[in-house]
Amino acid sequence: MLHEILLSLSGHPSPLFETKGDNITVNESFPLLSHPEKALLSSIGQLSKIHRDLKTHISRISSSHPSTICRAVTSSIQTIHLARFQQKILDVEERILRKDSSIVGAYQIVPLAAVVGEFEEYHRVLEWLWQLALFIHPISPKEPGNASSTGPGLIDKLRHESQTGYPDIENAALELGKVAEAAWLRQLATWVLYGRLPAYGAHDFFVHQTGQSDSTFPDFETDNALLPKFVAPETAASILFIGKSLNHIRNRGVIQETYGAQKPMSELELLPIHLRFLSELVVPLSTAALFQAISAIRLSLSRNTLQQLLPLPKVIQILELLREFFLLGRGEFAISLVAEADDRLRSRARQLSSHTSSKVGDSVRGVLLKENEINSILSKTWSMMSSLQRNEEMIDENLELARDLINLTIYKPVNNRPAIPDRSKASHQRSVLTETSFNDILVSVPVTLNLDIPSPFDLFITSSELQVYSSLHSYLLAIRRAHLHLANLWRQSSLRREYPPPPGPSFSSSKAGQKILQRRRDRSNVRNSQMRKVWATCAAAIFLLSEMDEYFEGQIVDEAWTHFHAWIAAPTNKQRPTPADHSTQSDVDKLTDSLRSSTLTTVSSARDSEPLPRDPEVLATAQRRFLETVTQALLLRDAPFTRLLRTMLVHIDELVAYILRLQSIQQNLDLEEDEGVVDALANNEQEQKDVQLELDRSRKRIDGDMKAVVGRLRELDAAKVDTAFGGDEFVGVDEKQEYVPWRGPGVERLLMKLDFGRASENNMEEE
Repeated sequence: MLHEILLSLSGHPSPLFETKGDNITVNESFPLLSHPEKALLSSIGQLSKIHRDLKTHISRISSSHPSTICRAVTSSIQTIHLARFQQKILDVEERILRKDSSIVGAYQIVPLAAVVGEFEEYHRVLEWLWQLALFIHPISPKEPGNASSTGPGLIDKLRHESQTGYPDIENAALELGKVAEAAWLRQLATWVLYGRLPAYGAHDFFVHQTGQSDSTFPDFETDNALLPKFVAPETAASILFIGKSLNHIRNRGVIQETYGAQKPMSELELLPIHLRFLSELVVPLSTAALFQAISAIRLSLSRNTLQQLLPLPKVIQILELLREFFLLGRGEFAISLVAEADDRLRSRARQLSSHTSSKVGDSVRGVLLKENEINSILSKTWSMMSSLQRNEEMIDENLELARDLINLTIYKPVNNRPAIPDRSKASHQRSVLTETSFNDILVSVPVTLNLDIPSPFDLFITSSELQVYSSLHSYLLAIRRAHLHLANLWRQSSLRREYPPPPGPSFSSSKAGQKILQRRRDRSNVRNSQMRKVWATCAAAIFLLSEMDEYFEGQIVDEAWTHFHAWIAAPTNKQRPTPADHSTQSDVDKLTDSLRSSTLTTVSSARDSEPLPRDPEVLATAQRRFLETVTQALLLRDAPFTRLLRTMLVHIDELVAYILRLQSIQQNLDLEEDEGVVDALANNEQEQKDVQLELDRSRKRIDGDMKAVVGRLRELDAAKVDTAFGGDEFVGVDEKQEYVPWRGPGVERLLMKLDFGRASENNMEEE
């Protein structure tokens, strides 16, 4: 019977026990067993069943599970923990054969309770290992809620299970956690040392390739669902940047222009140094230790290779390109683009009007443009900007670069609004822009301003960040466009004064001429009286738009960019790392330290006295923070404000269209009355009444829109909504030499100007 007990514990089937469903009971064919003995044997049977099921399930996981981390953990369970249990069985058998008094009693009797007590400690451990195996791969994985675990999920599970009050389970969780984290660290080493995804289990790694898998120049992104919890968001961003940089260097090499710097070091020359940083990590991994190791690798790669791959002057030029053309730093670009778009729309409207008749109040915004016409708008804009240059001999490098890289295309709708990349879930939810879009206000179709990111600057700025820049461009351009359209109404001579002017004294001295002049004067007075409220609304709208434009572009974008540019141009004063003296190291360690010291000295010896330029990865993070700050300060994430603003801009377009249509109708009426030119197919008098009615309704809508927009600004001011991040205004860098975003004025600054302008208008009316 002892032989059968030990065999069943080893995982072999035994006639002592029989299985009924999920339970195991003592075989009833042994009638001589007492109830206490059956209870003791039942405990042994349950332990043997768990052992047998665990071995079978672990073997299945080790051979078929897609995660290398999960396979490593299950292999460790098999080779370490179950091997310990098997060794325990052999030890008990050896003690019985040696007739050890600790288990064999008088008359060579082996008490059943003593045998059962030897394995009492394994009940809890084997049960926990069985539950862990089910967590890795459930029995029925296709059922809802029974999906197989990922490697990072298993790491988080083991870290959580180690926080228990049972020492045996804590030790088992710590041992298996070390195995899992060591397997994850091997995946990480493949990425941060060579810039390659792991050869096995790449889908389990938190860095994934985007686009086509066979692409020559692939792009990569992080999946937060596969990121272990002990990895900080900043560490994950640095890991992604390191791997992308190495992949970029391997596929495309380092650019030749190094701005006087020495020849950059190869990534293979830096491999022993980076390997040393990773080899110093111990499992279980510490968040701080991992961050320090990754930071050391990033700094080493940046200072020795990436500063030649991403030279600071070229980075600043790309940023200036975004500032001047996407954030409307060049006012002539916005004016020229709006003028060319309006000219194209009017041209298409004239073509359509020559074939079909349009209804009263129809806007030219209903005209659909094609892709080639949109491209021609930008081409003519570049030509107009080139003609504005005073000195033809001087070449505007930014303008020429913009001509090559920037394009205007029809917007391809996507499911999600663009967001600034961030690693934390809360920050990602904060970064998503509002659903209100302004990209269909410039022309009749949604368009987007794109930048073809040249290599290797796709390491510095991502496509999602360019989408945010494009959204900011559409947003600012829509405000500028409405302002320009309203301001252009004052340049229409026939709208603001009698045009053409009345004839001279030779005509007006006669009685017939006086009657004609009086009739024209009366007609002009009536029209001016009818348009008084319209012009008042237009003046108020111009004031609101001009103050918003000055606040957004002058006080937010310009000040934030000035602060950001000053931070980039100011070099860091960090000291380069020097290798420590490890007198007790082995010869291999000393050789590695010597190599690291020599490589660092080779690059830095000629420039030790010079301040270091910014780390490219730090620059990329600073650029994201700058974009985050500007987006937040421009209120582009406040859904009620953007919705109200868009409604006002659309109604301003309608108002301008009605005014211009009324101007055309009144000119036709003047021709009928003064010159006798009559269009038999047009009823200008009735059409004038209809347009005046719609014009009055449009005026009232804009009045309501302006009140709603200002009211929302007051709500934001009352709620004390933060429009930026960081500490005080005009702060610089922190102790870590990281960029601290500029903190601009809040909406109270804009409201003060609006209130001051309204008070000035009231005083002028009283006087």
